[in-house]
Amino acid sequence: MPALLSRPLDVPVTVRVASAVGAAVAATAVFVLGAALHWGGDRASRTIADIMGDFGLAAAAALAAVSSVRRALTLSGALRSSWLLFAGSALVAGFGNAVWGWYELVLRTSPPVPSMADWAFLCFAPFAMAGTLVHHRGVGGSLAWLRLALDGTLVGGALFTAGWGVALSRVAYSDGRAPTQVTFALAYPVFDILLVSLVLCLRHRGRGRGDGSSMAMLVCGYSVVVVFDGLWTLPPVRAHYYSGELMDAGWFFGYLLLAIAPWMSAWTGPGGRHGSEHAWRARLAAGIRRLLDLAGQLFPYLAGSTCLAVIMSDGLRGEHRVHPVPLVTGCAVLAALVARQALTLTENLRLTKQLSLRENHFRSLVQGASEVIMTLTRPGRLGYISPAVSGVLGYEPQQLIGSSLYDLIHFEDRTRVIEAVDRLLAGVAPAALVECRIRAATVMPLPGAGEGAQSIWRHAEATVTRHYGGLVFTIRDVSERVALQNQLAYNAYHDALTGLPNRALFGERLEQALHQRSVIGHPPAVMFLDLDWFKEVNDAQGHAVGDELLIEAAARLRTAVRVGDTVARFGGDEFAALVHTGPDGRSVHEVAERLHAALTRPYRLAAGRFTVGASVGVAFWRAGMSAAQLLREADLAMYEAKGEGKGRLIVRDTPVSR
Repeated sequence: MPALLSRPLDVPVTVRVASAVGAAVAATAVFVLGAALHWGGDRASRTIADIMGDFGLAAAAALAAVSSVRRALTLSGALRSSWLLFAGSALVAGFGNAVWGWYELVLRTSPPVPSMADWAFLCFAPFAMAGTLVHHRGVGGSLAWLRLALDGTLVGGALFTAGWGVALSRVAYSDGRAPTQVTFALAYPVFDILLVSLVLCLRHRGRGRGDGSSMAMLVCGYSVVVVFDGLWTLPPVRAHYYSGELMDAGWFFGYLLLAIAPWMSAWTGPGGRHGSEHAWRARLAAGIRRLLDLAGQLFPYLAGSTCLAVIMSDGLRGEHRVHPVPLVTGCAVLAALVARQALTLTENLRLTKQLSLRENHFRSLVQGASEVIMTLTRPGRLGYISPAVSGVLGYEPQQLIGSSLYDLIHFEDRTRVIEAVDRLLAGVAPAALVECRIRAATVMPLPGAGEGAQSIWRHAEATVTRHYGGLVFTIRDVSERVALQNQLAYNAYHDALTGLPNRALFGERLEQALHQRSVIGHPPAVMFLDLDWFKEVNDAQGHAVGDELLIEAAARLRTAVRVGDTVARFGGDEFAALVHTGPDGRSVHEVAERLHAALTRPYRLAAGRFTVGASVGVAFWRAGMSAAQLLREADLAMYEAKGEGKGRLIVRDTPVSR
């Protein structure tokens, strides 16, 4: 059976747990049915009942012991020691039941008090308490253990006081019983109360070393055993007790739960949870945990109320004389309650001070950060805004609190920001990085617009994370980075001296024009333009004058081309133009003549008046011609113009319609 419990099963976690608990319930149901039917005979023939009530319980307890030992062998350190102690607890219980059966079945007599069975049963709770303490050893500091002692006093005192009022007082003052018998009769419930107090307090305090499922089942098993121990303590129940009766079914079920407990964590994983847990089960478990936490908070007051009720009841029954036992335990509970509240108050003050220090620390970090930190509520309104907003965007925090964040976002970026916020609020993503433009407080006057002005938009990078009640935006101003990126992109496609597109951008626009020729209706034409006698001016006057002349030439070309055409500098004194043709190519010839005339007009520069010529070559696209071939045709046409005496315009091919 322990081997079956420890064997890995390729079945869902819920099926494993349900199967194990179901088997325990089914076995207990068979026990209950047999006890109800007196195991097939009358009270005079009790052999089967004695076997089931004594050796059946011994077998169930032995199963729990073997299961705990098997589990301990898979662990190490304190966990192994704790499960060995739990095994010892079950083992002494099984030994006690076996001794009880020896007296009833072999010796045919009732066990004396005290007997070896009594001593064994008496060791059940100490072994269990030792295992529980070892299991939680090292979990928490001295204050946690002090709180545990006070909580244990509250729980144990309340249970003992309630038990005294219900049954223990009758056991203590029953007639015809020897002091030894009374001592053992009281020792069972006292040890059980200590055990229940310890396991409940430790269970409520935390999960120990990560096997919460096993400890939860262990608490259930011990609770069942302790409850039936308490029932057995009642004089009416004990007077009519026979082995194999319904009382034994409770102990039998408790031992089976103790046999299942060691393997619960191995089945369900650390902490008793599993990734396949359904949402409704998670919500149910969370609700149960909240109820248990509430019960744990209210229990000190319930314990005090219980003690007060028992003391008052005892005083009313005893002619206003309170018995010293409930009075002493009630005073102990009251003292523990006062100490517990004082400890809680001290801890709250310490935590409040610690929280205040941390809050001041993080506030100083937030206020000193260069990034703007904003909180956004679910309706989209701004809550907290860090002081850095005044330096980044020019607003004072009070100006923006309560306003809508989306009013500050550029309308082209607003949809992207809203989608990111919706994903975060829906729990789809834990965080998001959004780039957008945010309106600054300062405005820039429009030239020639009188009182008119336009907003200044700052490029921002926002890290968005969830927090309680909304979102946190951490905004960094990346305007300089964006401007640098734009400048680098511009420099990659433009000539640094003239500002005209360079060879790379011209090539991309030519490729695009060739791909769109079917839509435009007419293929493009390419012109190559070279300044004649520029080298003489540059050598004679210097590079500064040459650069000034090139800048002026580029400005003339830029104003001479039509909208939609492209003029570029290819290097040195060479320029190129991409021109869209008309039905007969006349527009290209007109543009070429206009460009030629613009370049050959005299240049009035700071160093004087200079005149240069221009050689222009024009090439039209033909079917099957690539962009590189079209450029080569225009280049050849330009060199042909130079070869014929410079200052000429050569058209290499006539336009070809598509």
